[in-house]
Amino acid sequence: WFNNGCDIGCDTCDGVSGQKIQCCTTKFLFNGTGDPPSWTGEGIVADPKFVAGFNISNLRPTTAVHPTQPTLCDPALRTLNTNAPCGSKEDFWHYTPWRYPGKAPVTDSCGTAGGVLPGMPQGSAGASYAPTPNAKIGDLGSTLPPLPTGVEWSRGSDVEVAWNFKAWHGGGYTYRLCPAESELNEACFQKTSLAFVGNSSLRWGGVGGETVSFSPAERGWEVSTGTIPEGSVWRKFPIPRTVSEWYMYGASFDPVCDESDACKGSHYKPPPPGVCKCSGDWNDQVEIVDRVAIPEGLAPGKYVLGWRWDCEESTQ
Repeated sequence: WFNNGCDIGCDTCDGVSGQKIQCCTTKFLFNGTGDPPSWTGEGIVADPKFVAGFNISNLRPTTAVHPTQPTLCDPALRTLNTNAPCGSKEDFWHYTPWRYPGKAPVTDSCGTAGGVLPGMPQGSAGASYAPTPNAKIGDLGSTLPPLPTGVEWSRGSDVEVAWNFKAWHGGGYTYRLCPAESELNEACFQKTSLAFVGNSSLRWGGVGGETVSFSPAERGWEVSTGTIPEGSVWRKFPIPRTVSEWYMYGASFDPVCDESDACKGSHYKPPPPGVCKCSGDWNDQVEIVDRVAIPEGLAPGKYVLGWRWDCEESTQ
Protein backbone atom coordinates (compact mmCIF):
# COMPACT_ATOMS: atom_id res chain seq x y z
CA TRP A 1 0.00 0.00 0.00
CA PHE A 2 1.77 3.12 -1.21
CA ASN A 3 1.59 6.06 -3.62
CA ASN A 4 3.50 5.79 -6.88
CA GLY A 5 4.74 8.39 -9.36
CA CYS A 6 4.55 11.56 -7.23
CA ASP A 7 7.30 14.19 -6.93
CA ILE A 8 7.46 17.69 -5.47
CA GLY A 9 6.36 19.32 -8.75
CA CYS A 10 3.17 17.26 -9.12
CA ASP A 11 -0.44 18.06 -8.31
CA THR A 12 -1.36 14.39 -8.59
CA CYS A 13 0.44 11.04 -8.82
CA ASP A 14 0.58 9.21 -12.14
CA GLY A 15 0.54 5.77 -10.50
CA VAL A 16 3.31 4.22 -12.59
CA SER A 17 6.62 6.12 -12.62
CA GLY A 18 8.00 5.42 -9.17
CA GLN A 19 11.46 4.43 -10.41
CA LYS A 20 12.09 6.01 -13.79
CA ILE A 21 15.67 6.57 -12.59
CA GLN A 22 16.56 2.91 -12.69
CA CYS A 23 17.97 1.65 -9.45
CA CYS A 24 20.56 -0.81 -10.61
CA THR A 25 22.52 0.90 -13.39
CA THR A 26 26.06 2.24 -12.87
CA LYS A 27 25.87 5.93 -11.99
CA PHE A 28 29.06 6.30 -9.94
CA LEU A 29 32.74 5.42 -10.23
CA PHE A 30 35.48 5.14 -7.62
CA ASN A 31 38.65 7.10 -8.37
CA GLY A 32 40.53 6.35 -5.17
CA THR A 33 42.89 3.52 -4.22
CA GLY A 34 41.90 0.23 -2.66
CA ASP A 35 38.21 -0.41 -2.09
CA PRO A 36 35.47 2.25 -2.08
CA PRO A 37 34.41 3.50 1.36
CA SER A 38 31.63 1.39 2.85
CA TRP A 39 29.07 4.19 3.07
CA THR A 40 30.61 7.66 2.92
CA GLY A 41 31.73 9.15 -0.36
CA GLU A 42 35.47 9.78 -0.46
CA GLY A 43 36.55 9.01 -4.02
CA ILE A 44 33.05 8.14 -5.23
CA VAL A 45 32.14 10.41 -8.16
CA ALA A 46 29.31 10.60 -10.67
CA ASP A 47 30.07 8.61 -13.83
CA PRO A 48 30.64 11.22 -16.60
CA LYS A 49 28.99 8.92 -19.15
CA PHE A 50 25.84 8.67 -17.03
CA VAL A 51 25.80 12.42 -16.38
CA ALA A 52 26.17 13.17 -20.10
CA GLY A 53 23.11 11.11 -20.94
CA PHE A 54 21.04 12.11 -17.91
CA ASN A 55 18.04 14.36 -18.47
CA ILE A 56 16.01 14.72 -15.29
CA SER A 57 13.07 16.25 -17.15
CA ASN A 58 12.54 12.96 -18.98
CA LEU A 59 12.65 10.93 -15.77
CA ARG A 60 9.94 12.58 -13.71
CA PRO A 61 6.29 11.55 -13.31
CA THR A 62 4.08 12.56 -16.22
CA THR A 63 2.10 14.76 -13.82
CA ALA A 64 5.14 16.91 -12.82
CA VAL A 65 4.08 20.38 -14.01
CA HIS A 66 5.49 22.85 -11.46
CA PRO A 67 9.07 24.21 -11.15
CA THR A 68 9.05 23.58 -7.38
CA GLN A 69 12.55 23.39 -5.94
CA PRO A 70 13.69 21.32 -2.95
CA THR A 71 13.86 22.74 0.55
CA LEU A 72 16.08 19.91 1.77
CA CYS A 73 19.65 20.26 0.49
CA ASP A 74 21.66 19.60 3.66
CA PRO A 75 23.89 16.55 3.01
CA ALA A 76 23.34 15.42 6.62
CA LEU A 77 19.63 14.99 5.90
CA ARG A 78 20.02 13.27 2.56
CA THR A 79 20.28 9.50 2.27
CA LEU A 80 21.98 8.91 -1.10
CA ASN A 81 24.28 10.78 -3.47
CA THR A 82 25.03 13.09 -0.56
CA ASN A 83 28.15 14.57 -2.22
CA ALA A 84 26.21 16.07 -5.15
CA PRO A 85 25.77 19.87 -4.96
CA CYS A 86 22.07 20.62 -4.55
CA GLY A 87 20.47 21.27 -7.92
CA SER A 88 23.52 20.27 -9.96
CA LYS A 89 23.26 17.89 -12.90
CA GLU A 90 24.79 15.25 -10.63
CA ASP A 91 21.89 15.67 -8.16
CA PHE A 92 19.90 12.90 -9.85
CA TRP A 93 17.16 12.60 -7.20
CA HIS A 94 16.61 16.36 -6.92
CA TYR A 95 12.78 16.27 -7.15
CA THR A 96 11.90 13.16 -5.15
CA PRO A 97 9.50 13.53 -2.19
CA TRP A 98 12.06 13.63 0.63
CA ARG A 99 13.70 16.70 -0.88
CA TYR A 100 10.64 18.75 0.19
CA PRO A 101 9.04 16.76 3.02
CA GLY A 102 5.26 16.63 2.75
CA LYS A 103 5.07 18.52 -0.55
CA ALA A 104 4.56 15.62 -2.97
CA PRO A 105 0.88 14.75 -3.45
CA VAL A 106 -0.64 11.37 -2.71
CA THR A 107 -3.43 9.45 -4.39
CA ASP A 108 -4.61 8.35 -0.96
CA SER A 109 -3.21 9.15 2.48
CA CYS A 110 -3.33 5.44 3.32
CA GLY A 111 -1.87 4.38 -0.03
CA THR A 112 -3.40 2.33 -2.82
CA ALA A 113 -3.17 -1.41 -3.37
CA GLY A 114 -0.05 -1.76 -5.52
CA GLY A 115 0.51 2.01 -5.68
CA VAL A 116 -1.39 2.38 -8.95
CA LEU A 117 -4.37 4.64 -9.57
CA PRO A 118 -7.85 3.14 -9.24
CA GLY A 119 -8.71 1.27 -12.45
CA MET A 120 -5.09 0.73 -13.51
CA PRO A 121 -3.72 -2.79 -14.06
CA GLN A 122 -0.77 -4.34 -12.29
CA GLY A 123 2.48 -2.39 -12.74
CA SER A 124 6.20 -2.92 -12.12
CA ALA A 125 8.73 -2.10 -9.35
CA GLY A 126 6.36 -3.18 -6.59
CA ALA A 127 3.23 -1.82 -8.28
CA SER A 128 1.41 -5.12 -7.94
CA TYR A 129 -1.15 -6.58 -5.57
CA ALA A 130 -2.59 -10.04 -5.00
CA PRO A 131 -6.39 -9.70 -4.64
CA THR A 132 -7.88 -10.47 -1.23
CA PRO A 133 -11.45 -10.57 0.08
CA ASN A 134 -10.91 -6.98 1.26
CA ALA A 135 -9.23 -5.32 -1.72
CA LYS A 136 -8.02 -5.52 -5.31
CA ILE A 137 -5.33 -3.68 -7.29
CA GLY A 138 -5.80 0.11 -7.16
CA ASP A 139 -8.19 0.16 -4.18
CA LEU A 140 -7.78 3.04 -1.73
CA GLY A 141 -6.34 2.28 1.68
CA SER A 142 -8.58 4.86 3.34
CA THR A 143 -11.67 2.81 2.39
CA LEU A 144 -10.53 -0.45 3.99
CA PRO A 145 -12.79 -1.74 6.76
CA PRO A 146 -11.78 -0.55 10.25
CA LEU A 147 -9.55 -2.84 12.26
CA PRO A 148 -9.87 -1.97 15.98
CA THR A 149 -6.56 -2.30 17.81
CA GLY A 150 -7.66 -1.94 21.44
CA VAL A 151 -4.84 0.60 21.93
CA GLU A 152 -5.66 3.58 24.14
CA TRP A 153 -3.45 6.66 24.44
CA SER A 154 -3.79 9.51 26.94
CA ARG A 155 -3.65 13.17 26.03
CA GLY A 156 -0.38 14.74 27.12
CA SER A 157 1.48 11.42 27.12
CA ASP A 158 4.25 10.21 24.86
CA VAL A 159 3.85 6.82 23.21
CA GLU A 160 5.91 4.34 21.27
CA VAL A 161 5.55 3.99 17.50
CA ALA A 162 7.57 1.74 15.21
CA TRP A 163 7.91 0.58 11.63
CA ASN A 164 10.11 -1.58 9.45
CA PHE A 165 10.79 -1.82 5.74
CA LYS A 166 11.47 -4.27 2.94
CA ALA A 167 12.90 -2.33 -0.01
CA TRP A 168 15.40 0.47 0.68
CA HIS A 169 14.25 3.85 -0.69
CA GLY A 170 15.99 6.32 1.64
CA GLY A 171 14.19 9.55 2.59
CA GLY A 172 12.43 10.29 5.87
CA TYR A 173 9.18 10.02 7.80
CA THR A 174 6.67 11.64 10.13
CA TYR A 175 3.62 10.66 12.19
CA ARG A 176 0.19 12.31 12.42
CA LEU A 177 -3.42 11.69 13.55
CA CYS A 178 -6.84 12.01 11.92
CA PRO A 179 -10.21 11.34 13.63
CA ALA A 180 -11.51 7.96 12.48
CA GLU A 181 -14.90 9.40 11.51
CA SER A 182 -13.31 12.01 9.22
CA GLU A 183 -12.26 11.60 5.60
CA LEU A 184 -8.75 10.18 5.82
CA ASN A 185 -6.96 12.66 3.58
CA GLU A 186 -3.93 14.95 3.81
CA ALA A 187 -6.03 17.94 4.91
CA CYS A 188 -7.13 15.97 7.97
CA PHE A 189 -3.81 14.34 8.84
CA GLN A 190 -1.90 17.60 8.45
CA LYS A 191 -4.00 19.23 11.17
CA THR A 192 -2.41 16.99 13.84
CA SER A 193 1.27 16.38 13.16
CA LEU A 194 2.94 14.65 16.08
CA ALA A 195 6.20 15.84 17.61
CA PHE A 196 8.98 13.35 18.28
CA VAL A 197 10.14 12.89 21.88
CA GLY A 198 13.70 11.91 22.75
CA ASN A 199 15.89 9.48 20.88
CA SER A 200 15.15 6.98 18.15
CA SER A 201 16.09 3.31 18.42
CA LEU A 202 16.70 0.38 16.16
CA ARG A 203 15.25 -2.84 17.56
CA TRP A 204 15.54 -6.52 16.77
CA GLY A 205 13.21 -9.17 18.13
CA GLY A 206 10.26 -6.95 18.97
CA VAL A 207 9.37 -5.41 22.34
CA GLY A 208 12.00 -6.44 24.86
CA GLY A 209 14.51 -7.30 22.14
CA GLU A 210 17.96 -5.89 21.41
CA THR A 211 18.05 -2.12 20.83
CA VAL A 212 20.49 0.58 19.71
CA SER A 213 19.54 4.12 20.72
CA PHE A 214 20.69 7.28 18.90
CA SER A 215 19.80 10.96 18.74
CA PRO A 216 18.54 12.11 15.32
CA ALA A 217 18.74 15.73 16.49
CA GLU A 218 22.43 15.46 17.43
CA ARG A 219 23.21 13.80 14.09
CA GLY A 220 21.39 16.49 12.13
CA TRP A 221 18.76 13.97 11.03
CA GLU A 222 15.69 15.91 12.15
CA VAL A 223 14.05 18.72 10.16
CA SER A 224 11.10 21.06 10.76
CA THR A 225 11.83 23.91 8.33
CA GLY A 226 10.75 23.66 4.72
CA THR A 227 8.24 20.93 5.60
CA ILE A 228 4.51 20.57 5.01
CA PRO A 229 2.55 21.28 7.08
CA GLU A 230 4.72 24.18 8.17
CA GLY A 231 6.73 23.30 11.26
CA SER A 232 5.97 19.57 11.12
CA VAL A 233 8.89 17.47 12.34
CA TRP A 234 10.36 14.75 10.16
CA ARG A 235 13.20 12.32 10.80
CA LYS A 236 15.64 10.92 8.30
CA PHE A 237 15.39 7.23 7.50
CA PRO A 238 18.31 5.93 9.63
CA ILE A 239 19.32 2.90 7.56
CA PRO A 240 22.07 3.55 4.95
CA ARG A 241 22.22 1.70 1.64
CA THR A 242 23.88 -1.69 1.13
CA VAL A 243 27.68 -1.36 0.94
CA SER A 244 27.81 -2.97 -2.51
CA GLU A 245 25.30 -0.44 -3.93
CA TRP A 246 27.80 2.43 -3.95
CA TYR A 247 27.89 2.39 -7.78
CA MET A 248 24.08 2.79 -7.87
CA TYR A 249 23.46 5.40 -5.16
CA GLY A 250 26.79 7.12 -4.49
CA ALA A 251 27.70 8.45 -1.06
CA SER A 252 25.36 7.54 1.80
CA PHE A 253 26.01 7.82 5.57
CA ASP A 254 27.45 5.72 8.36
CA PRO A 255 25.08 3.35 10.23
CA VAL A 256 24.25 3.93 13.89
CA CYS A 257 25.79 0.63 15.01
CA ASP A 258 29.25 -0.83 14.44
CA GLU A 259 28.74 -3.27 11.59
CA SER A 260 30.83 -6.43 11.21
CA ASP A 261 33.89 -6.58 8.98
CA ALA A 262 31.95 -8.89 6.65
CA CYS A 263 29.31 -6.22 6.24
CA LYS A 264 31.74 -3.31 5.87
CA GLY A 265 33.79 -5.23 3.33
CA SER A 266 30.99 -6.29 0.99
CA HIS A 267 31.92 -3.71 -1.67
CA TYR A 268 31.36 -5.85 -4.76
CA LYS A 269 28.77 -8.45 -3.77
CA PRO A 270 25.66 -8.08 -1.58
CA PRO A 271 26.24 -9.72 1.80
CA PRO A 272 24.12 -12.73 2.81
CA PRO A 273 20.95 -11.95 4.79
CA GLY A 274 21.66 -11.14 8.43
CA VAL A 275 25.29 -10.09 7.97
CA CYS A 276 24.42 -6.36 8.16
CA LYS A 277 22.33 -5.24 11.13
CA CYS A 278 21.89 -1.46 10.78
CA SER A 279 22.28 -1.02 7.03
CA GLY A 280 21.26 -2.41 3.71
CA ASP A 281 18.41 -3.23 1.41
CA TRP A 282 15.81 -5.89 2.31
CA ASN A 283 16.73 -5.57 5.99
CA ASP A 284 13.26 -6.34 7.33
CA GLN A 285 14.48 -7.73 10.66
CA VAL A 286 15.07 -4.28 12.17
CA GLU A 287 12.39 -1.91 13.51
CA ILE A 288 12.74 1.87 13.60
CA VAL A 289 11.32 2.92 16.96
CA ASP A 290 10.36 6.41 18.15
CA ARG A 291 8.22 8.12 20.76
CA VAL A 292 5.71 10.80 19.80
CA ALA A 293 3.75 13.29 21.91
CA ILE A 294 -0.05 13.10 22.01
CA PRO A 295 -1.31 16.72 22.18
CA GLU A 296 -2.85 17.89 25.46
CA GLY A 297 -5.78 19.55 23.69
CA LEU A 298 -6.75 16.61 21.50
CA ALA A 299 -10.47 15.82 21.64
CA PRO A 300 -11.32 12.37 23.05
CA GLY A 301 -12.34 9.82 20.45
CA LYS A 302 -11.14 7.27 17.94
CA TYR A 303 -8.22 8.17 15.67
CA VAL A 304 -6.22 6.75 12.79
CA LEU A 305 -2.45 7.00 13.19
CA GLY A 306 -0.85 8.11 9.94
CA TRP A 307 2.77 7.34 9.13
CA ARG A 308 4.13 9.05 6.02
CA TRP A 309 7.44 7.95 4.49
CA ASP A 310 8.67 10.33 1.76
CA CYS A 311 11.24 8.43 -0.29
CA GLU A 312 14.40 9.90 -1.81
CA GLU A 313 15.45 7.05 -4.12
CA SER A 314 12.02 6.87 -5.79
CA THR A 315 8.99 9.07 -6.44
CA GLN A 316 6.96 7.18 -3.86
